Amino acid sequence: MKIWFIASINKNSAGGVNRSINSLAEGVKRAGHKVKIIYAGSPREENYLFFALKTGLIFLVNFFDRPDRIIARSTDGVFCALISKLFKLKTKVVLYNHGWEEKVFQIERRLPLSAVTNRTTWKSRIIRFPLLRLSLSLCSSCICGTLEEARWISRKHPFARKKLRVVPNGINLPEAPFWASQEEIPPSFLIVGSFTWKKNIEYGISLFTHILSYLPDARLFLVGTGSVPDSKQNLLSSLGDSLFIVEKESPDKISRWYETCPYLISTSRYEGGRSFSILEAQSYGLVVFATDIPSSRETISESHSGVLIGGVDLKQDAKKVLDLCNSPEEFKALSVRAFRNASRHKIDRQVNRLIRALVQYPQAHLS
Repeated sequence: MKIWFIASINKNSAGGVNRSINSLAEGVKRAGHKVKIIYAGSPREENYLFFALKTGLIFLVNFFDRPDRIIARSTDGVFCALISKLFKLKTKVVLYNHGWEEKVFQIERRLPLSAVTNRTTWKSRIIRFPLLRLSLSLCSSCICGTLEEARWISRKHPFARKKLRVVPNGINLPEAPFWASQEEIPPSFLIVGSFTWKKNIEYGISLFTHILSYLPDARLFLVGTGSVPDSKQNLLSSLGDSLFIVEKESPDKISRWYETCPYLISTSRYEGGRSFSILEAQSYGLVVFATDIPSSRETISESHSGVLIGGVDLKQDAKKVLDLCNSPEEFKALSVRAFRNASRHKIDRQVNRLIRALVQYPQAHLS
């Protein structure tokens, strides 16, 4: 098959969407399919409406050399799907959803105004949301990153239930879990992510500050924060030499931090897919402390491969962390289970799921 991946993001983005699309595209290519990725070529093209119009035009220009499948993020392929429908073409457009905007808005409304940066605008609600629903209506199938997200969409838009497929994020797996074989387990904690309301790393930093009062030798490594806002300096300054910040890190080099820190703290309020940082950390045998949100429950709860925290009560959450730090036997057991869970998320397995979704259209199983 000839397959296009299209996404209104910069091709050099280190975010999860780009990582997921790139790894899937490479896997599909290895499986023998012809692959093309269309990115936003400029900041202007990252505007969802402009980019959707542009990709529709590209599709028309390539009318006689069109792809068999288009995998498009969010609303990026809506005009491609409309053109394919109008001309009754065989090209199928697959909606790639690792973060449903309507669901994100629902979560935003439950949070204080001060907690949400980049709040969904009224323009998005009157333009993007209808385009998103149109995309869902026109697409042949919709790829979701979590079971919970697929179930939410099926309740919100029952007409789309048969279109929904779940393809979680996939990772490259090391041969063995690094930390399961280490004799010394240093009190080093890793947080991966930027200062956004979704990642909520401020809570993770506050949690570490609480832990530090009991473990004075503990260290915190913040990786991929981007430029640290001035408003966060007071939060960080009290940690002194216990804090190490890496503002930018490429995905292919992040493994060194998984071999530096035996513990990952993930305090996200929302993840559209199963978190790359959690899965990758588990593949190295890290013990993960993650807030009790749907994507983390899917990654951790069923496999008992990490520790869920409430994300509200610092004292209670710190106790869970400290109890684990004081139990080497439990650490080893969790480390092995974490690796076993990560093994279920190998990229080749997710690529095979995607390819099946591209060629088959049975009813989705969301129970």
